[in-house]
Amino acid sequence: MSRRVFFSFNFEDVSDFKVNVVRNSRAFKNNGLETTFVDKSLWEEALKKSPNTIKTLIDIGMKGTSATTLLIGVNTTNRRWVNYEIINSFVEGKGILAIHLNRIRSRTTKKISRKGVNPLSRLKLRIDSECKKIYFYELKDGKWIVFKDIPFVNNRKTNSFYFRTGHIFRRSQAGSEYKFSELFDMEYCWKIDDGYKNFPNWVEKSVKIVQR
Repeated sequence: MSRRVFFSFNFEDVSDFKVNVVRNSRAFKNNGLETTFVDKSLWEEALKKSPNTIKTLIDIGMKGTSATTLLIGVNTTNRRWVNYEIINSFVEGKGILAIHLNRIRSRTTKKISRKGVNPLSRLKLRIDSECKKIYFYELKDGKWIVFKDIPFVNNRKTNSFYFRTGHIFRRSQAGSEYKFSELFDMEYCWKIDDGYKNFPNWVEKSVKIVQR
């Protein structure tokens, strides 16, 4: 089945061309996958303007995609717009998976890097006791604070997960809290887990996990 995939990453990680290794890999050939991403030149231009302009740019890039793939480098975690892309992916009902880039050798130094922290472990959501609202939080300086760019949304079937009153979900009840890494627990290393071969299957699995 044809899938369009949105790539979420920190542009500082592009300098070593690790992101491009994934985006341009043979995993996309003859596998029915199409990719979308926010072009760097457009992104740099948007940064000169307002946050609403950046959000619009991201929203356009995500339009029509089925899954969001986090490409995790050293500097990906705690980035405002990476977090926005993650939470917005949930709101738009997309599958989410995480891929570590650290084992891909730098084009300049030819070295591997340390493993970056998965941004999904630094975001969480809370469902109210009546399952009407979902609130979003990010971890900063050891404290969970409201994610101001998308503080809450209605609990809808069009979200990635829909919570029902009294429904047991992943060993807990609606009304409690979940880290995004608990809900979206697909986490891989591009090199060790053979992303060249397995990426299309990862995407398909991430889409099937979420509720439609």
